[in-house]
Amino acid sequence: MAVRKKSRRKIVCGGKNYVWYVLAGDRDYWTRVAEGGSGWAWETPFLHVISEDKTLILTIPLNAPKPYAVSKGRRFQGKKTSGRWERYFLPFSLPEAITPKTVAEIVEWAERGENAVKTEYGEVARF
Repeated sequence: MAVRKKSRRKIVCGGKNYVWYVLAGDRDYWTRVAEGGSGWAWETPFLHVISEDKTLILTIPLNAPKPYAVSKGRRFQGKKTSGRWERYFLPFSLPEAITPKTVAEIVEWAERGENAVKTEYGEVARF
């Protein structure tokens, strides 16, 4: 099955085609943590990056206190993944506005980087 491209940005990195987009997700987890579970009004924007062959699928919350990526694809940093969602800390901070250059840096790290620091869902909130 092909990747939907309508209303999404396209980028070519390392000779591979990717699509990316920013979309508001579920209720804001970080607000709930900060407000003791009562902040249900805001939404978290997520950056989504998908390779055309779907081997790399990333979701990145854009307002997390410590930036991380959720890998949902079959490969990450040149290795086969478990097939389950796996979280990795980003080794760099994210800018206020997401640009094609930022997306290219993320793709380069996710495809050819090494030694990503894996984390679990609850660990991310402690930073």
